[in-house]
Amino acid sequence: MPLLLVARRRKDKACGMSRNRTLCVTSLVQRDGSVTPEFGTHSATRWRNGQPSYERVAHWAKVMATVEELKRQFQQRDRVVRVLTVDGQLRAVAIKNSRAARTAQERHGLEPVGARLLAQALAASALLASFLKGEERILVEAEGDGPIQKVAAEALQVGEVRGYVRYAVPREDGVPLRLSTNPLGTHGLFRVVRILYNHIEPIVSVVELQPGDIAANFEYYFERSEQIPTVVRFDTAFDADGLLSVSAGVFVQLMPGADPAQLRKVEQRLDELPPLGELWAAGVMPEALLEQLLPAPFTVLNSTPIDFFCRCSRERFKELLTTLQIADIEEMRRLGQNELVCQYCGERYRLEEREFEELLKRMRARTN
Repeated sequence: MPLLLVARRRKDKACGMSRNRTLCVTSLVQRDGSVTPEFGTHSATRWRNGQPSYERVAHWAKVMATVEELKRQFQQRDRVVRVLTVDGQLRAVAIKNSRAARTAQERHGLEPVGARLLAQALAASALLASFLKGEERILVEAEGDGPIQKVAAEALQVGEVRGYVRYAVPREDGVPLRLSTNPLGTHGLFRVVRILYNHIEPIVSVVELQPGDIAANFEYYFERSEQIPTVVRFDTAFDADGLLSVSAGVFVQLMPGADPAQLRKVEQRLDELPPLGELWAAGVMPEALLEQLLPAPFTVLNSTPIDFFCRCSRERFKELLTTLQIADIEEMRRLGQNELVCQYCGERYRLEEREFEELLKRMRARTN
């Protein structure tokens, strides 16, 4: 579906009769940001005395003026694009998740080291989720013995991502962590969990944590667990205030029976290209990046917008509380522990006295 219909006056017969001329759709801004001209007739709109009314001219002038702005906004939109080369040798995914990653950083008050790892985890989960269906989802977790104890990210195929970072020692908002080559440590686990339709239990894959960042562990996971040759690159950049300005990634995988030389070509091209962050900052679209990387033409299988979004709610938290013992709820009430915090998005919910009463009443009714 096109992003925008662009209309202007046409005088030729294809757009209507002489005086009752029509406004015609003359171009389409496509989902990839390209423009398809000369689309055809839109809908008949009468003009006054053979000329457009002032209001109509003003209206369509505004429409035309916003085309470039809409294209710019679309190009900056977080997206994940999945493709397959026409020769069947490679499948690939490119992602830009700058806004989603920055939203996560701001919600959790993360310093740059934690923000970078979470941005990579969000990208990794979204890359994998692009191969799923509907509301199937992926959970990526890295847990170790370093100053950052755990990084977790969840993504749905529909484009929703969320995640969090847990530090070994609680930190004040935004206080920088000392730079380290192994912020997650050297001992731990890297997990990929798939929650799929027609599967009662989640599918869990676990490998030993590798030194380095999420990208290193993601690549190792495919090598050991999936046993599929894979190239993974993530890139992040920060502004002068330590906030994420760019987060991007690319994933290229060899298909069964394909020539390994194809993947080596991709690695070579990645080494020759500028960092992904620079390409994105220069306005390079995901499809254009993949054109530069892949040695063969490809078919776009899907292009999905990405947003940081959490489905937590006050009612869901209250429902979870009903799984506790009545004595636990009474103790929370007595101690004034009435604030619930979602670890994935940082949203805070305060329970009022009447809500405690309702919870206890409902729980007591269940035990009778």
